[in-house]
Amino acid sequence: MLLKVYVALLCIGAVTAFDLRIGNLLAKRKANYVCYQHPLDIAFVLDASSSIWAQNFTKAVAFVNSFISPYEIGPHKVRVAIETYADIVYTQDVIRFNDFLTSDSLQERISALKWHHGSRTETGLGIAYMREHIMPEARSNLPKICIVITDGKSQDSAKTALEAKKARQDGIEMFAIGVSRAVNESELQSIAGDPDRVIIVETYSELEAIKDKLSGKTCKEIPTTTTTTPAPTPAAEECGTDNPTDIYYVFDPAYLGMERVNWVTQFITHTLSANEFAHMRVGVISGSCPLDAGFNLNKYSTFADVRKRLESYDSPRLTKLIGSLTSAYSSQQGGRGDARKVAVIFIGGKIDQMAVIKNAQAAKEAGVDVYFADAGNADPGFLDALNEIGFSLARAGAGSRRQALAFVEELCREY
Repeated sequence: MLLKVYVALLCIGAVTAFDLRIGNLLAKRKANYVCYQHPLDIAFVLDASSSIWAQNFTKAVAFVNSFISPYEIGPHKVRVAIETYADIVYTQDVIRFNDFLTSDSLQERISALKWHHGSRTETGLGIAYMREHIMPEARSNLPKICIVITDGKSQDSAKTALEAKKARQDGIEMFAIGVSRAVNESELQSIAGDPDRVIIVETYSELEAIKDKLSGKTCKEIPTTTTTTPAPTPAAEECGTDNPTDIYYVFDPAYLGMERVNWVTQFITHTLSANEFAHMRVGVISGSCPLDAGFNLNKYSTFADVRKRLESYDSPRLTKLIGSLTSAYSSQQGGRGDARKVAVIFIGGKIDQMAVIKNAQAAKEAGVDVYFADAGNADPGFLDALNEIGFSLARAGAGSRRQALAFVEELCREY
């Protein structure tokens, strides 16, 4: 498949024809997408001892759900198993590889895992159970990965190291996540067998921030040389070949926050991986530019000027970014005169709704077909109002993949 991607970074008046950083980001996301779809068996071993506390165990469970969310869950795709342990392995809660083979059913079951506040941290016992009772059900000739999440030192470090070594000798790639200021790093390394497979954070609240780092590390273990990409069907190629389209993804990182920005990049990756995008040209309009930066010591002469500048940080820039769409498709910025103009605007949280509607309407009147994605916590009534201007993708569901597929389907519906 010939993938033609033109990436532009537009910062409310300042345009870079091709920004290598964005190109690298999308290339990396493209690679991760391949990883997400590659057949793979992943087992999680979660510490459920009393030192965790209920709220932190809930955060660990939420992290697992967030981590597996981009993966294509299925009997011939990615399968997930989970066990919890403390002084014993809680066999009544074990999730095996074949128990849940859809993303929704799997995540619902994971969310229901219980914290048993066990009295000891028998990590070696947990790893042994994974190796002896869970991994034997893994598929042969496919990558087998185990991720251990714990907050402290196990009761028997020697046993933990021995059981982890046995697991690695069985061909299981071991990863260790330590969550504590007092975590035993040497023990984590004995679990993983390689410092590069160890990640340490101080609190459970920080787990979400390491999700991409962990997925990148696990992707390294997946062979890509045997992966074959089916040739795109003529119908799929017609969407981009016969009707060239220039697409801008519009989002404000400061407004969305890190977690939702990750959702946005997943959405973009899913669309780029579609056969229908083989001949599309895409760009990014983002608030990450000098206007969002700070200022030097000699920039302002009065505190009044400083306060005025600070006021600019208080409100989201999304409305201004949407307003820039009316002039974003010029030939100087990579636009093609014969191409359809399309924009995907990412909504999440509180925003000046009237300003968004006004600027989106102006973009529509300028010939831009506007789509709206819900990156999380968007007002449903507001999305309904935006649907009168363009097309709301939120009706497809909350997941980035679902909304991305809905976008591709709707985009090509007319072709």
